Amino acid sequence: MILILLGIVCMLAYAYFKNAYRYWTTLGVPQLNPNFPFGDFKDVIFRKQNMGDKIKDVYDQERLKGHNFVGLYFFSRKAFLPLEPLLIKNILGRDFQHFYDRGIYYDEENDPLSAHLFSISGPKWKNLRAKLTPAYSPVKLKGMFDTILNCGKQMSDVIGEISDAEGEVEIKEIMARYSTDVIGCCAFGLDCNTMRDPEADFRKMGCRAFTQTIGDVIKMIIIRSFPSIAKLLRIGVFSSDVTQFFRRVVSETIAYRESNNIQRSDLMQLIIELKRNGKIAEGDEKIKTSFQPGLALTVDEAAAQAFIFFLAGFETTSTTTSLALFEIASNPLIQQNVRNEVLHTVAKYDNQITYDGLMEMKYLDTVINETLRKYPPAPVFLRKCTKRYPIPNTQAFIEEGQSVLIPCLGLHRDPKYFPNPELFDPDRFSEENQRKLTEGTYIPFGSGPRNCIGMRFAMIQSKIALSLFLLNYECRLSKRTKLPLKMETKGIILTPIGGLWIEFKRRGDK
Repeated sequence: MILILLGIVCMLAYAYFKNAYRYWTTLGVPQLNPNFPFGDFKDVIFRKQNMGDKIKDVYDQERLKGHNFVGLYFFSRKAFLPLEPLLIKNILGRDFQHFYDRGIYYDEENDPLSAHLFSISGPKWKNLRAKLTPAYSPVKLKGMFDTILNCGKQMSDVIGEISDAEGEVEIKEIMARYSTDVIGCCAFGLDCNTMRDPEADFRKMGCRAFTQTIGDVIKMIIIRSFPSIAKLLRIGVFSSDVTQFFRRVVSETIAYRESNNIQRSDLMQLIIELKRNGKIAEGDEKIKTSFQPGLALTVDEAAAQAFIFFLAGFETTSTTTSLALFEIASNPLIQQNVRNEVLHTVAKYDNQITYDGLMEMKYLDTVINETLRKYPPAPVFLRKCTKRYPIPNTQAFIEEGQSVLIPCLGLHRDPKYFPNPELFDPDRFSEENQRKLTEGTYIPFGSGPRNCIGMRFAMIQSKIALSLFLLNYECRLSKRTKLPLKMETKGIILTPIGGLWIEFKRRGDK
């Protein structure tokens, strides 16, 4: 009897999925050949392919067919993949009122760290974005500059010590520790010292936040497929030890500073100001926001905002800087050109790296921009349809609640917009050539009102690290770096398998 019931359940499930897989075709939207019960993402679900690579493959094959969009299935859930730059630009910008949510799961009650600026939606997102924007102004970033630079100098010293002893350095790990120290100082007000102590608690908890166990994968499948059940079961996005650690760190830091009247030029100080009165001081002024008086941040909300600063900046910035150095080490002419710019600029400022000098390094900007094109840290990002959206020039539409996937890597590697896309060519982003780029084809930080709020901070952090490398060392690729680069299939960030090994030689050494 049990076997008969089980057979009936399987037959009904199969029939349900088969019917669900007709949705996009019925609507007149091109689709792939989904497989029961995984839809179009079997290889991603079983971690055989990175999500970015999967979406790029779909982008490439569907653009060759002349399609401007395609419908996808994650299990039975529908997802819309726009392919044409103007349509993508409109979704992110002009028609933002239809797509103002990211569609990322969060649970303020059971998993407070998940309710951060990146995930929250609606009026609360709008108010919080307005409150936090002044925290990333040039004035505030300039105030944090010396803190970042000090972390960079310690990183540069460690590079020299490892290089002297071993001859080569796995730069991805070093950059991850540098990013941890920078964010620990600027977002949490802590001197983590992970550069000297890679086993520090802050580093271990950071690694755990980015490590997916089999249990984590199962949790994410439940969260993505059955969010209401996830909330009912109190399933959190992050492990309880990570949540408890970061909540405790933020709570203790805020309490210590308030009781001892301590102020520092960092993001934690700005979060404390928001916790007190819902506004940030900018010089002698008070920045008024659309957040109503009296609605200041709670400790959990403060912890969530500090945590997303860590989450969004840690892996993305360290990976981008590592890959930029990989390309610099692989291209001697580019290395010499960018070093000459750094040397010339630093000489103007008493041989010191300064905020103003960093802003003048335009060729270094092009190197980082080209790195972000070739290796966008978020190769695909999400939007959620919040109001039914008629797809222009068609009879089709995107229903409210459906996910929209933005194919950043596909756009950045499309030879139609970036000829010979595998070639690393910073001149694509020279002042003259940048004006020639097709609008909407270069979106490493997203676009529109929900673009990355911390992009200026990320650029400063990368430029400081690369400037210190170029000033102090000559570098070349180690034979231990596996070529051509292949990316990890686990997770969503583009991360090279086997690491990035670089040989450093102190400048002036014979």
